[in-house]
Amino acid sequence: MSNEQSRLANPVIISCSNLKGGEGKTTIARHLVHYASEVLGLRVLAADFDPQGNLTDSLTSEKASARSSTADLYADDFDLSGVSVLESATNISVLPANKKSLEALAEVAGGRKALVSRASSNLRAVAKAYDVVIVDTPTNAPLCYLAGIAASDGSVSPVQMDVYGLRGATDFVKELPRVRATYNARHKHLGFVVNRFNARAKSHAEILDQARASNLPILDTVIRDRIAVQDALSRAMPVWRGPRGTVNRNASKEFKTMCREVFAAVGVDLAKVGA
Repeated sequence: MSNEQSRLANPVIISCSNLKGGEGKTTIARHLVHYASEVLGLRVLAADFDPQGNLTDSLTSEKASARSSTADLYADDFDLSGVSVLESATNISVLPANKKSLEALAEVAGGRKALVSRASSNLRAVAKAYDVVIVDTPTNAPLCYLAGIAASDGSVSPVQMDVYGLRGATDFVKELPRVRATYNARHKHLGFVVNRFNARAKSHAEILDQARASNLPILDTVIRDRIAVQDALSRAMPVWRGPRGTVNRNASKEFKTMCREVFAAVGVDLAKVGA
């Protein structure tokens, strides 16, 4: 882990979380990672709590390996000095997912509260070596999902404009008070990011109006459904970076504006870090 001087007074931990799968959590997470590194110049740790390991795969090569994974954070003999992360790129480190180990957590002896509290406390200890930690969480592994939220200062949630996405968003808002009461009273929900929005679909516009009218906390930036986002994923790059002719300016602007909103909402002084 890095021993360089931190640019922030305290590390900031942001989780990408909600209660419905397929909304785009990993896409949001990896763009927050790249934005913090490339635009803000901060030291970033990507912590992948999703057994699928998509964030890990999008930030590291197939040959990369580390002695540590997020599953180690749940161990009662966790040793901070022995943590070994992957170095992905300048200012970016990865604490990867280990599918087998994360899935095995369901068989670990001990109550859910104790395990989640241990993992979140250990992640906060690891975070002290970084400016920013971005956590990708699953929807179908409660110990992983809860640990990510419990450790974080704030969570951001992508949501698509369909009835299932809106229902999942509403359920997430209802769940947060219990999570705060049990694990982290200071946790702040930073808002929902409207993702894969189709401006030509009447239903999308209607559902977005409905969500705003219901006071669902929605960020100003809307991420539209663009092929450029998938193309950037295949290049293992954020949408604003790539060979000439491959970068979509509208997608780049949307994702950068969204990232700026998220970091401002969690309390990062963007002027101080030169953004």
